[in-house]
Amino acid sequence: MPDILDTLVKKRCYTGMRVRVSIDRSLSWQPNKLAGSHGARFTIEDKNGLAEMVLAKKPKGAWVKITRGGGVLCYEEAGPSLIGKISNPPKLKFAKIDPNPDDMAPGKIWSGPFDGEYHHFCGDRFWISNVDNKRCHYREVPPSLKESLERFKPMGGSWVVNPWGHVFALIEPQPLPEEAAERWSRMSKEERRLLQIKQKGAGMLPIYICKWDDGWEVELEEPPDYSKPLSKGELDQMMGFLSKWSSGDESSSKEEEEVQEPEVEEEFADDSDFFEEDALNVSYSPSEN
Repeated sequence: MPDILDTLVKKRCYTGMRVRVSIDRSLSWQPNKLAGSHGARFTIEDKNGLAEMVLAKKPKGAWVKITRGGGVLCYEEAGPSLIGKISNPPKLKFAKIDPNPDDMAPGKIWSGPFDGEYHHFCGDRFWISNVDNKRCHYREVPPSLKESLERFKPMGGSWVVNPWGHVFALIEPQPLPEEAAERWSRMSKEERRLLQIKQKGAGMLPIYICKWDDGWEVELEEPPDYSKPLSKGELDQMMGFLSKWSSGDESSSKEEEEVQEPEVEEEFADDSDFFEEDALNVSYSPSEN
C-alpha cells in the first residue's frame, strides 16, 4: 500500500487543513477569506516546529496544508510539494476553538475548525479532486466509513477529515438530537461564530461523522483520461452494456442509468479558493470568556 502523502503529491491532490505561517514565525487559521478579512482569524500555538520547517523552505512565509498523519504540503509551480511531517497527532493548539475534542459522537454539532482533507462520495464511488479538477477515485472503499457517511448523508456529497482524524460534514436542515441544543448552550462565542459563518455561507450545519480508523488505508486511482482511446477493460464494459440493450433487457438498462454518477452540486460555497495572500492584515483576538 503506497504512503498516502506520496499518493497525494503524485496525483496532484492539494488538500488538508490550511494554515498560514508568517515570516515572524506566527501561525494562524481562518475559516475563509471574507471571515479572515473581518477579524475571524485564530492564532495557533506551535509546539511542532512547523514554522521553522516552513520558513526553511519559504523564508517569506506561506500557506501550507496539513493532512491527517501530519503531512505538510505547500503549493509550487509544479504543483503540490511535501515539505515534511509534524507529529501525529499534531501538537498545534488553537485559540478558543478545539480541533481535537474528546467528547464527540456521531451526530453532534462540530464546533471546531471546519477544515482538512476534502473528500467526496456518491454511492460506491469515493474520490479526492486534484488541482486539475480531476477525480482520483478510491481503489477500495472501507465499508464502515461508507456506512458512517450514509447515515447522515444518504444522497452523497462532500466531507472532511482533519489532521487529528476527525471526520465531519455539512448537512441539510433535519431533526437533530436534543443534545445538539444542549451543546450550543455550552459553546464559546467563537464556536458559535464559526457555525454562523457556515450558516451564512452554505446554509448547512456541520456535524460529526466518526473518527478515522487507522485501518482505513486508502489508495487513489489515476484520474480517467477521456482523451485516450478506450482500454481493453473499458471496451469489455461497454460491450457488456451494449449487450443488455441488444437483448431487450429494459430493467438492466434502467439499472445502469440509475448508477450514473451525478455531478456533486454540494459545493461548500465559501470554502474553496478563498485564501489569498493579501487577506492577512487583520489578526483575531479571542475573548477572555
